[in-house]
Amino acid sequence: MSQHFQNTPQVKTRKAVLVLMKHSAPPLVLYVDNPEELYEDLKKAIKSANVSMPKIIEKQAKGPVKNFCLLDTQIAGVALQEENYL
Repeated sequence: MSQHFQNTPQVKTRKAVLVLMKHSAPPLVLYVDNPEELYEDLKKAIKSANVSMPKIIEKQAKGPVKNFCLLDTQIAGVALQEENYL
């Protein structure tokens, strides 16, 4: 019985950064080299956001979204998500 499971690929885990935008239902899913660093950067941007002087955040990612640009005042929240993949 154990022979059936020897050739199965190993399940790996990766982290994605989810950016929740105001006025948008689905989150922006970003895959980057250092997701914890991006998460902390976006948290700081949310805390320091000023409606009268919005700032543009521009970063590069590695997944389907290669580059992204958004206003700090339009971020509703940010999260880290672990995903299993083959």
